[in-house]
Amino acid sequence: MDERCTWRLKASSLRASNLFKVTDFNSVHSCLDDKRFCSQKQVVSTFVAVVVQNILVDPKIIYTPTDIQRDIQKVYGMDLSYRQAWRSKEKAMQLLRGTPSESYKKIPTYLYMLEYANPGSVTRLHTERDGSFLYAFIAIYASIRGWVYCRLRGWIYCRPTIVVDGSCLRSTYKGTILTASTQDAAGQILPLAYAIVDSKNDASCEWFVVQFREIYGQREGMCIVSDMHDGIWRANSIVYPEVAHCASRAYIVEEFNMHMAELEANDSRVKTYMMDIGYDKWS
Repeated sequence: MDERCTWRLKASSLRASNLFKVTDFNSVHSCLDDKRFCSQKQVVSTFVAVVVQNILVDPKIIYTPTDIQRDIQKVYGMDLSYRQAWRSKEKAMQLLRGTPSESYKKIPTYLYMLEYANPGSVTRLHTERDGSFLYAFIAIYASIRGWVYCRLRGWIYCRPTIVVDGSCLRSTYKGTILTASTQDAAGQILPLAYAIVDSKNDASCEWFVVQFREIYGQREGMCIVSDMHDGIWRANSIVYPEVAHCASRAYIVEEFNMHMAELEANDSRVKTYMMDIGYDKWS
């Protein structure tokens, strides 16, 4: 830092404590316009990360690299490239949440605490021989209990239709979240199980469905609904060969009307029910 810079921080330690009390702080840097400072990309991104991290604490706040460029220029007079702003945001997120690799190391502890706090829940972790992550499975006891009651007492609590779907993760290590859900008697979505897998392939999909069947079993009239993903389709046919598996897509109105006509021809009550509950409850 330039010796002429006005930025300063003074603090004193508190007695019998590892804490410090800030006694004097001036956050204004007069050295930030120095070309030598701005040429150090590592220094710039680290400094900006510290400045903006408090804004990123709330995950509901949308704070883009463009926003960072604007605010840093306004407050400190620094012109950041978009890449510098993006790198700064990534560092700020690491300061707040740690690195993705550190997060994956915490998965066993998280699964243990989840079962401890929710007795009767089921979690499973599958790793490579070297201990690297492959799959993690979660089924909360409240969902298990609701499904078992349905199987023992009839379709009082939730319906026998299971919707299986996957969403791609956008983290450093990518991967996919697989979900299985149903609807309760009031038409509300009831999540049954989740899994984080390294990728949405045949092996991971089959592993997920195997875990699901071991916990939830099979019910009379059970039906599995998914998109046309080959991995999910094959997994269901292997693990649940005796259960009906339905999948369809409609990208245009004419195709949608064709599918609905087929549905009505099979059982008009189903179409009536689906239209009555509204599109927002369709899976």
